[in-house]
Amino acid sequence: MSERTGVDPGTQSLRGKRAIVTGAAQGVGAVTARRIVELGGRVVLADVNRDKVHETAGSLGEAASAVTLDVADAASWDDAMAAALDVLGGLDALVNNAGILHLGPLETMEPALLERLVAVNLCGPLLGTRAATPALRAAGGGAIVNVASVAGLEGRNATVAYTSTKWGVRGLTKASAMELGRYGIRVNSVCPSMGNPEMFAPFLEQFDLEEFMRSSPEPALVVDGHNVDADMYDVAAMVTLLLSPQTAACTGADFVVDAGWTAGTYVAGMPGHEQQAGHGHAD
Repeated sequence: MSERTGVDPGTQSLRGKRAIVTGAAQGVGAVTARRIVELGGRVVLADVNRDKVHETAGSLGEAASAVTLDVADAASWDDAMAAALDVLGGLDALVNNAGILHLGPLETMEPALLERLVAVNLCGPLLGTRAATPALRAAGGGAIVNVASVAGLEGRNATVAYTSTKWGVRGLTKASAMELGRYGIRVNSVCPSMGNPEMFAPFLEQFDLEEFMRSSPEPALVVDGHNVDADMYDVAAMVTLLLSPQTAACTGADFVVDAGWTAGTYVAGMPGHEQQAGHGHAD
């Protein structure tokens, strides 16, 4: 059983599957890599943080190993892919999870900052897809999952650079699916409302968290009187589902993991709206 969800991993299977997960030193990437191992797969964790990614891989046992990777560098992808294939003996899946965040106003944004987010968040998955395609074709097909964001589904203040890149990831996903489907390679995106908490840490002092919680949209999903928010374990479960044979007919699609946060807006006073629990809205 999963310690987070209580879901029996046996309901999915990645037995014998060989995967690479980027941005896997911590957060969603690390949780996804752990779940791949739990489901019977083998995984190479890739991250620019050499020490941390090796430490994380070491905690997952013999089915996991690590490589150092700067996703924004094509030469780094060549080296990491060669090392991963040497360990795995082939490739069945790639999870393009690595990403960076910036929160701040458009008017003061430096061009170099935008270029860096584009390089990591958008060029990274593109370079990864390009690097993985020959190995996936040699395996007779496989699956690529790009981790986008709900920021790639709607506009939001303070996230212009980040939002732009995540919309781009969704476009990359659909265009790649069109090109690679003929080889049996499926490409999908996951759009979570919750990414890696470490990404937000540098920006916390800039925000009034109480005001943020009061003004945040309510997730549509309510269980036992409380709003349900998605977390890293929910995101990882969706990623591994998209890597599994259970989603063999799914490609070029966006899978949202946000407990209904972006489904729409509750309109007070209209039929079907009740006071929701959580986020400071409940009595």
